[in-house]
Amino acid sequence: MNRPNPTLLQPRKSPQQARSAATIEAIRQATIQVFLLADGAGRLTTTRVAERAGVSVGTTY
Repeated sequence: MNRPNPTLLQPRKSPQQARSAATIEAIRQATIQVFLLADGAGRLTTTRVAERAGVSVGTTY
């Protein structure tokens, strides 16, 4: 599996408010959980991540 350049994985901006930071962290945790529970990247979708994080799919973008 090819790994992307780490500089490409940096967010465009950082959250300024606590609730935004909490949302980002919930999405990050949900992504890890879905990845582990769904048997890898092949079944990792934004819909599953959003559902697990408790946010709308649009929030993940």
